Amino acid sequence: MSTVLPTTPPTTAPSATRALRTTDPSRRLRRARQHGEVVDQHDRRALERAGWRTFLAYRENHVRAWDGTLLAVTPVWVAEAERADRAATARAAAQQVSAGTIDEAWALLRTRCAELDRRAAQAAARQRAMRPRAA
Repeated sequence: MSTVLPTTPPTTAPSATRALRTTDPSRRLRRARQHGEVVDQHDRRALERAGWRTFLAYRENHVRAWDGTLLAVTPVWVAEAERADRAATARAAAQQVSAGTIDEAWALLRTRCAELDRRAAQAAARQRAMRPRAA
């Protein structure tokens, strides 16, 4: 004669399973965020924080001999920036540079944009100084 023993289902905390199924973001289980590798483009981030919209493009220059044979392929990174706040016409500007590496392109672009910002600030100061004062 065989005896069948009653089995009990495994006990789980109902709140834990309910938290997994809920759509309320405040009730979901928290877990560590997993991000990829951090891209080191400090100059680009600085430009964007300063109000510039940035773009990056890649191009290859082919160096050929007189008979058409390929001698070398030179990589060229083209970085561009334009003012995001175009409503301020004194600050509306765009700049483009090219360099052999990404970091060189961003560093060169950052210095040129800083120069444009400095010139715009000087022009605005001159205009304020030339304005007639209200009595």
